[in-house]
Amino acid sequence: MKNEHEKFWSLIDDMNVCMVTTHDGGVLRSRPMAPYVDQDHKVIRFMTDRSSAKVEELHHDKDLALSFADNDDYRFASVSGRGQVSTNRAMIKDLWGPACDIWFEGDADTADVAVITVQPEQAEFWDSDSGKIKTAFEIAKAYFTDDVPDLDGNAKIQM
Repeated sequence: MKNEHEKFWSLIDDMNVCMVTTHDGGVLRSRPMAPYVDQDHKVIRFMTDRSSAKVEELHHDKDLALSFADNDDYRFASVSGRGQVSTNRAMIKDLWGPACDIWFEGDADTADVAVITVQPEQAEFWDSDSGKIKTAFEIAKAYFTDDVPDLDGNAKIQM
């Protein structure tokens, strides 16, 4: 059986979009981004325009939050961590793929992009091990009773 850290990394590795939240002055600002999950180094990376607001925001405050959701399978994860911005061409080339050709002008050698690397400090996940049928049953049962759904698979972990 996987430990909680392994389960967390495996869970988010299957999700292709997450909401990245940064501090924009006195408010929080979220936007959807495609994560590159690096289980070996225990970091999550994102490719972005080098002149984007999130790059500027991370220069002022490195704290950020990530939210992952897979509504079909009732799997969710939340990450609190610190973000670092890099324009390292080797890293950009390593992450470059077909989606980058769509979102960015140029190629891995010429695009004006940066990589945001998130070092998680804390994470929480919800992954119902019960399967879709039991999850649907628990939700329906809770609707008609005073019980709350028994959806196992929640853990809060320090990274």
